[in-house]
Amino acid sequence: MGAMRRTTAVAATRGACLVVALLLMTSAAAVPPAKPSVTAAPMKPSAAMTGGSPAFTYNRSKAVLAPVYDKLPDRGEVRTQAGTGAQIRRQSKGGLVVYSRFTPVSIDNKLIVIHGEDSTSARIEDRATGKLVRDLPDIGEENEIRWHYGADAPSRFYYVRGMQFRQMDAATGKDTLVRDFRPEWPTGSQLFTDVEGDSSNDSRYWCWMVRREVQTGPYPVEQLISYDRVADTVFKADAAKLGRKWMGRPNTIESSPHGTACVVHWGTNEGRPQAWKRDFSAKIRDVAVDETHTGWIIDAAGAEWFVSQNNQNDWIEAVSLRTGQVRKLINHGDIGWDNGMHFSKAYVMRDYVLLSTCSEGNALWGENQLIMLGLDGRILRVAHTHNAYPGDDAYRNEAAAAMSFDGRSIYWTGNWGVGTRVRDVYAIELPARWWAK
Repeated sequence: MGAMRRTTAVAATRGACLVVALLLMTSAAAVPPAKPSVTAAPMKPSAAMTGGSPAFTYNRSKAVLAPVYDKLPDRGEVRTQAGTGAQIRRQSKGGLVVYSRFTPVSIDNKLIVIHGEDSTSARIEDRATGKLVRDLPDIGEENEIRWHYGADAPSRFYYVRGMQFRQMDAATGKDTLVRDFRPEWPTGSQLFTDVEGDSSNDSRYWCWMVRREVQTGPYPVEQLISYDRVADTVFKADAAKLGRKWMGRPNTIESSPHGTACVVHWGTNEGRPQAWKRDFSAKIRDVAVDETHTGWIIDAAGAEWFVSQNNQNDWIEAVSLRTGQVRKLINHGDIGWDNGMHFSKAYVMRDYVLLSTCSEGNALWGENQLIMLGLDGRILRVAHTHNAYPGDDAYRNEAAAAMSFDGRSIYWTGNWGVGTRVRDVYAIELPARWWAK
């Protein structure tokens, strides 16, 4: 199965686990101040939120974990997944976790970004109480909100607007320009990863594409940028610097978790996904066969592994960024051919990647599931997503699940088994250092 790609014109129809393109048209105008926060109904912290799932069992079987819907939980209310004991909590009423490859929660687990359905707005809530901390009517999915991964400023997040890289403090609303990249590329219109990319795990290293708006046809990507936020240094590369005749259209670009490389997700016909040195002086290695869904594992020794769907041999594979070693994790057919899938990014978590699946059926053990895949091929079952796919919007109903920075909680968008229901954010807390058990 190919990559699940973002769609066009912000709120257009999404593809049902198919490859579609994104044409985001972000203005480079000055950023309006965020609106003052409005208090929502409080949500009492649940036992699952404060202490993980107390009865969580380390289930490594391939038994079917069925959903048990009952009535829709209230916000903050939990349901227990039979077979694992995982406590599924309705985290937020209305809104989205838009992608699996970056965390929606702050490094201290106090704040969570809830995205709007329109791709242009979001809100930040207190994770424990559900109170609205900051309304972001003009900053959303297309602005690529990413938390600051450092204890020095846990309420800070970063975002892009046009060719500007900006930061805001969610608590105070203070909005600051980090750097304007127009001097590096005066004709550039948008700095972006196409939603899916993240910074290094210390928020120091960033990688973006630059594209230019044109009157007709797709907006061409003409440059890649690597940015060291701490040193305020920039490396840029056009097609010639990369030894290419033309740049092509990467699915996304990102920093590796440790900032070792900029990883450019070209498709097979454009050179396949590649890891490059941060200054673009040399390619480190190819890391996948195509621009399919991908994620990251960090092993017990701290090494980075790039996880991807190999659509030529049907295996989920992990490639060592350092050595090029390839490990096969699980075969697509084993979890069910009808499954679409997403993978998470590791921050503190070791030796595993979170796999979230979407399927029209629920008969097979891998359908509509949250599963931890180990670098050694082991699995750890978590829960059924309690989500009906495809529903009224196949893309939004894929239940792409993301991890917290500390690896203890999972967040995803769900409709609680009714495909036409307003989507909410759900969460599961796991035991501390579950990956070491």
